[in-house]
Amino acid sequence: MRYRIEYLRESTEEESVCLRKDVRGDLDMASWQARMGGADARLRHCADGFQIRDLTDAGRIVALETFDNPLSYFAPHARDQVVH
Repeated sequence: MRYRIEYLRESTEEESVCLRKDVRGDLDMASWQARMGGADARLRHCADGFQIRDLTDAGRIVALETFDNPLSYFAPHARDQVVH
């Protein structure tokens, strides 16, 4: 599967994505890679968290996590609708 990690920063502007990275593998691997790259994204791009999109499912957001509360993890169910 293909996923896109998008590091996010809090912004009043429409574009809050500060860094994107495409990865291959399963969702657990993409989440691990997002966490491993989080310190660098936070330092260099002022990122506050990340979201992961499933590129095989029209870019649906499948995970969302903030760096302030890393144990708080949102993963929508297949029938949930995420509004972009």
